Amino acid sequence: MWNCGYNGAGYGHWFFGGGIIGLAITGLIIAIIAFLIFKLLKANQGSSPGSLDRNDSLMILKMKFAKGEINEEEYQNKKEILSSN
Repeated sequence: MWNCGYNGAGYGHWFFGGGIIGLAITGLIIAIIAFLIFKLLKANQGSSPGSLDRNDSLMILKMKFAKGEINEEEYQNKKEILSSN
């Protein structure tokens, strides 16, 4: 009647054709986009500048202690200070 392109044989208005194959392709593309968004959001959660600085500082402190540049007392004091922030 209105000639909307629907002939009643399972072909609707999906992004990539009609029927089951069009639905599957559309669902796959939506799933891929959702997965990528999830990965981007998850990657940005742990990368706050404060946590990176603290981890870097602790790593440098461990290296100095391992090289013998600081003694155990200095290491423990500085580690406690860095860990409390």
